[in-house]
Amino acid sequence: MSHCKMHNVRFYNPEPRAIRCMALQDNTKKLAISRSDASIEIWNLNNVWFSEHFIASTTENFSIEGLAWCGNRLFSVGLHGLLIEYNILRLCLGNRWAVTGEAAYCLDVNKTNSRIAVGTEQGYLNISRVEEDGLSFEKFFDKQEGKIICLKFSHDGEFVVSGSVDAIRVWNVTSGHAIHKMTTGRSETNKATIVWCLEVTNDFTIISGDSRGKLTFWDGKVGSQIESYQSHRADILAICLSENQTYLCCAGADPNIITYEMINVKDGARKWVKSIQRKIHEHDVNALIILDNKLYSGGADSYLACSYHPPKTLLKLPPLQNPSIQISAASKYLLLQYPKHVELWRLGRTRDVEASYRGFLTLEKDPKKLLVLQRTTKDYDGDKEREGVICSSMSKDGQWLLFSTNLGVSLFQFSCEDDKPVLLKIDDLDESDVPCLRAVFSPDNSQLITAPNIGGLLLYHLQEDKASISQRIVVEGLTDSVSFLNITNCGKYLIVGDASSNIVIFSWYRNKQWTHHCKLPKYKFPPTAMAAHPTTLCLVVVYSDNKIVEYDLKKRHFTNFSKQLENTDLKSRMYPIRNITFDPRAENIILLHDDNSIIIFNKGKAQKSPKKTKIPKVESADSVKENGVDKPYEGIRYQVNKRYKHLAHLEWLADDEIVAVEVNPLALMEQLPPAFAQNTFGRK
Repeated sequence: MSHCKMHNVRFYNPEPRAIRCMALQDNTKKLAISRSDASIEIWNLNNVWFSEHFIASTTENFSIEGLAWCGNRLFSVGLHGLLIEYNILRLCLGNRWAVTGEAAYCLDVNKTNSRIAVGTEQGYLNISRVEEDGLSFEKFFDKQEGKIICLKFSHDGEFVVSGSVDAIRVWNVTSGHAIHKMTTGRSETNKATIVWCLEVTNDFTIISGDSRGKLTFWDGKVGSQIESYQSHRADILAICLSENQTYLCCAGADPNIITYEMINVKDGARKWVKSIQRKIHEHDVNALIILDNKLYSGGADSYLACSYHPPKTLLKLPPLQNPSIQISAASKYLLLQYPKHVELWRLGRTRDVEASYRGFLTLEKDPKKLLVLQRTTKDYDGDKEREGVICSSMSKDGQWLLFSTNLGVSLFQFSCEDDKPVLLKIDDLDESDVPCLRAVFSPDNSQLITAPNIGGLLLYHLQEDKASISQRIVVEGLTDSVSFLNITNCGKYLIVGDASSNIVIFSWYRNKQWTHHCKLPKYKFPPTAMAAHPTTLCLVVVYSDNKIVEYDLKKRHFTNFSKQLENTDLKSRMYPIRNITFDPRAENIILLHDDNSIIIFNKGKAQKSPKKTKIPKVESADSVKENGVDKPYEGIRYQVNKRYKHLAHLEWLADDEIVAVEVNPLALMEQLPPAFAQNTFGRK
């Protein structure tokens, strides 16, 4: 690949949004994460972990204090006093039920997915029965003193264990009465002990973490304490058990993650003993999950971390949605999507230099923020609050802008002359009250295609100051919500993909209608990135196991390049591919990128081994092992350039210009609250 000018964009600074809760769906390996702004991310952990779905925050659901899966259904509770079910297909709020006891702090689902328990501010424990079309309230238990902070069902579902101030209670589900009350004690007479988290083993051993930093084991059958450890120097906020219940991990305001293992002692007795200690986060750890002997952790620093051994491995992903950035090559505009607003920037301009010059270029004109778009509504108190942004889009020339929230779609015409931005909102947009999950403009600005969350596609015909629906497209073959929506540069092919690995292609015919063209063979894992080459019209798709395929849209079959890609070692990479772009000067060059690397493929050169630059060796790519013997293989040559920390977006701007949008980790850290003070070698 020849030299080019690179715009290193570092003014994209999203605020860190703390991870509050995590819930794991065991059978599908889906991890639901709630953040401090009440948004929810659903991560797919089957291969390379990536964010598969995103549910934006709303003013109605302003708080998420507890999160739980019930089969394939996701529920949450919060300070608004509602038990909310989410529509995973539409990615929005579904049914809502008020709970007895005002604000709700916790919930849990029994093993048979037949009952949901909710703990509240006033000390009421609500039990609801799960039905196919919703929930039915069953009972609430005897009112206890103080709020219920945490709760867990027993393995057989006959008991519920709740944690509150200074006490842990065991409740009989049938009678609704407390059969045991275990007091925690206090470290100071006038300072109450708060039980923050609970776990219950199959043999009814109750494990609690409290504000004293103590990890305590209780016998739930008789209501007595077994043993207690001063595990941390501050509040324990999270506990998780391994799948075989032979070890557990705990952490909290003291972010050290400490592991306890169950060992056999004399006379067949068992005991929990302290094992290893890990320092993964610098700030509060609010949630822990163990899956396949991998520990997933998250907290105030907003990073989702995955750690395991052997081999000793730590992976951390920042709170960046994908896609969150749009580029207008013609006008050199940059549309940056934040959780609750959208910013439009104009890129900087450099002085002309000789073609042989290598180094940093002096800016003749600095980047400039042109406008900020957001949508506000009134909350329960009558105050104006911003709605969460679901998606955003910009036309190729930057004259049309769109963003969507749960309240609907907002479409604008934009122009900027003499550094004076002019924005015109399209007020009479048809079906503007329906949120869309994805949107794309045609290259000639004559069409806008949206993917409403109610299903299908809408085609808008764009005119000077208005837009009207000209076609409703029924997409057959999709079984999940739309996660990809692209149009080729020629404007002839429309690409639609969902999170269940269904990819459908439409073509534009002379009757001015989009019609079904073909459907790609379904792969067993979902895609993480896809893009069509602007000249060859070959669609490149990367899946969550880092398998890469190339599909010829005109001939409707996979190319020979796809077969050659089967021998690459990309499947050993641990980060998901975020985006794909192409060098307009060379048809054979394909650029992929993940969180910290740029991967460059040259289709015209088949080599025995890939060339790597500036990247630590993870797994040898010079050979593959067969019967324990290293054997060379023929594969596509590629280069890996690892020079970034959090590469949010990479896209070609012009023949000799490329844009790289990077988020500085230090900028995220600077916005965090102070961490727990710890002495290191006698110093804080």
